[in-house]
Amino acid sequence: MELIEREGFLALLQKQFEDIVSGEGHCIFITGEAGIGKTSLVKEFCKKKKEECTIYRGACDGLFTPRPLAPLYDILWQVNKERWPVTPSNEERSALFANFFQELSTKKERLIMVFEDIHWADEGTLDFVKFFARRISHLPCLFIVTFRDDEIHSRYPLRQVLSQLPPDSFTKIKVTPLSKEAVSTMAVEKGYSGEDVYSISGGNPFYVNEILASYSPGVPDNIKDSILSVYERQDDGTKHAWQICSVVPEGLEIERFAKIKSSWNEAMDHCFAMNVIIVQNDKVVFKHELYRRTIEESLSPFMRIALNKMILELFLKSFEEKGDIERIVHYAKNSNDNTIVVQYAPVAARKAACAGAHLEASKLFLTAIEYANGNNRDLLIEFYEAYAYECYLTNQIKEAIIFQGKALNLWQEKNDIEQEGNSMRLLSRLWWIEGNRDNAEKFGKKAIDILQTQPTSKAKAMAFSNMSQLKMFSEETFECIEWGNIAITMAREISDDEILCHALGNVGTAHWRVQPLEETGKKLLLESLNIALKKSFHDHAARAYTSIIYNSIEFKQYEVANQFLQNGINYCEERDLDSSKNYILSLKARILLEAGNWDEAVSITKNLLTIPGQPAIVKIGALVTLASIEIRKGNPDALLHLQEAKTLALVTKEHQRIIPVMIAILEYEWLTSKKIIAEEELNACIDLVQKIDNTSQNSKFCFWLYKARKKEMNIQELYKPYMFLKEGKAVLAATFWKMTGCPFELAFALSEGNEEDKRNALPLFQKLGADAVYEKIKMEMRAKGIKKIPRGLRQSTKTNPAQLTNRELDVLNLLQKAIQNKEIAETLFISSKTVDHHISSILFKLDTTSRAKAVSEAVRLGILK
Repeated sequence: MELIEREGFLALLQKQFEDIVSGEGHCIFITGEAGIGKTSLVKEFCKKKKEECTIYRGACDGLFTPRPLAPLYDILWQVNKERWPVTPSNEERSALFANFFQELSTKKERLIMVFEDIHWADEGTLDFVKFFARRISHLPCLFIVTFRDDEIHSRYPLRQVLSQLPPDSFTKIKVTPLSKEAVSTMAVEKGYSGEDVYSISGGNPFYVNEILASYSPGVPDNIKDSILSVYERQDDGTKHAWQICSVVPEGLEIERFAKIKSSWNEAMDHCFAMNVIIVQNDKVVFKHELYRRTIEESLSPFMRIALNKMILELFLKSFEEKGDIERIVHYAKNSNDNTIVVQYAPVAARKAACAGAHLEASKLFLTAIEYANGNNRDLLIEFYEAYAYECYLTNQIKEAIIFQGKALNLWQEKNDIEQEGNSMRLLSRLWWIEGNRDNAEKFGKKAIDILQTQPTSKAKAMAFSNMSQLKMFSEETFECIEWGNIAITMAREISDDEILCHALGNVGTAHWRVQPLEETGKKLLLESLNIALKKSFHDHAARAYTSIIYNSIEFKQYEVANQFLQNGINYCEERDLDSSKNYILSLKARILLEAGNWDEAVSITKNLLTIPGQPAIVKIGALVTLASIEIRKGNPDALLHLQEAKTLALVTKEHQRIIPVMIAILEYEWLTSKKIIAEEELNACIDLVQKIDNTSQNSKFCFWLYKARKKEMNIQELYKPYMFLKEGKAVLAATFWKMTGCPFELAFALSEGNEEDKRNALPLFQKLGADAVYEKIKMEMRAKGIKKIPRGLRQSTKTNPAQLTNRELDVLNLLQKAIQNKEIAETLFISSKTVDHHISSILFKLDTTSRAKAVSEAVRLGILK
């Protein structure tokens, strides 16, 4: 096993070894807790020194009755097995020690002698350590002794041995835990969270390696056995102290700890002396979380309940006064006190939600449901709806639908019209996120129907705003604005900022999509965002961020999108708004796709697609982005991803989900000459495009429909670059895409131009990694009889970011040495004029204006070292 962060200790051992050349020996006591790496350190050192000296090793064993002089006899038998008595008497010990010392003094070579684990030593072994250490200066010997300092108390004889040795005869090395950075590096290599591994291991190398070897929420068996072996050797008082501390995972504040310490002062003092229990940040805690977990798991169910009940009874009032509601819930759950759980879990959940800890809030509301009396329906409705809402925010959509459905059933039994309508509106939203347009529409309309005749209320206004939102998603712009304006009027009538914020977001998004109303739409969306941020409407703020980013991408306003992108992601991450965060990440992947940063886009989409229960509206976008890149690279998995995306998109019945999928499939059909889309599906898409006014997506669909199927389709207005292509102005289309920042579209526009344009397109496709498109264009060029088709970049050229040729790399290396053009020409056996050409090309590719700047940029890009 590789030693990490042990170079300093090895260097110290090496120095002491070098000092014994003169014949003056030295003792080194290596200390540290179990698993800290004492043995590994000694083994590594001895391995390095085995060719330079003689090494003897002995060890003590953790037996109930220690083996007399165990490590000494291990070594005696290595020196001369026949000479020494098996078990000497006390009188014989002195002679034994003296004879052994005399035996070693006859050795001319340097020696290393190791005694391991002397915390388990018998009295005779400790006597020998004292004897040998006091005389070691007369031998060319390095005497290395290891022991666990957490298993010897202040009265243990070993401490007395150390206190009686001459200070210059020994060195003490305390082996320290691994740093947080080292543990994080090890964990990340295994694909785990470094923060988690470090927090439970405390940097102990043995614990770290065991956790990484069998990563799970529980304690690995090897660690558990190691800890329990220490635990079982303690007296009853110490065990009881550990048991109490084990049921307090967060640690107990010193002032609270004083309340329970007095009854077992001596035992607790022993725990502190062993360094198993420590004070950290003014709390009494186990030094290692693994110790706490292991001891807690070893408790019988009855003992665990009793200890939790004791903590709850002692500190309930104190917890309540300090606002530690989560701790009340924890101890109430573990002591099976249902009444207290139901009383405090919702309080803790609302507190967590207000703080943006929505995942924690969902867990607490679920706890309240589990412990509630099933006969109290009013309480259950409250818990069901609160839990469903927190699940919605944290990307647990299926769970949210189930519990919102339970709440609806109870409202219907109670015949509460307003709450029934509100529950249907919530279900409409949930079903939309799940990608089921039929159910979203059904519950949305039912909510309107039920509340239509009711007086103006929050539930009624939100039902209208929800319908506005549904129309926004289906791109029925004017219906969206109509429903949204009704909701805005109601919101102002009842002075409800939350409804106003929600409705403004819908109406603003719709306005943005209508060219003359674009600026009005932006202002309304920003107003919605500002209200949400000011009032801490977490969900509505996330929706506003999403709408701004989405619209910006649709209209190729990438600067605006990027301005809000990271803020939106950060806002959602800080508040556990996983549903919105994942959707924004899917939009980020789309920006990266369109900007040509394909590797990062693939990384984001693959991460999104591995999340269990990911709702359809996130999956569709991620699948289309991933498949688009795979298509262009020639990855055979592309079709599988497209088929899944198509299945999900068709259920949504939304233009913004369906058409991007179909465009990607048409691109696949063009590349492979295979028909994937059924005629009835294609006709349905054509009808959808004719109904919805989305110039950008509709134009792109028409372009690929013709490329793949040779079907012409006329729409009211073509997006500018597609209009240029239709008019045969490929360079103008390419210029548009260059200014917009879409390199693939730029290359494809050129590929639609004349012979020279097509040749210019090829290196652009290859630079992006669009190998399948590159080969397809070349094939079409050959079919048209075009000559002098570029052979493409060599592999060596593709591996450097600026795509410099081998000869350009040669020239650049010489530029780094400040060699002039004439000398470069002589070195490379080329003309000075050719050198000039190469340098001009280098400056162009590195986008610099001087030789020195070119070298600096090449170093920055990693082309030069």
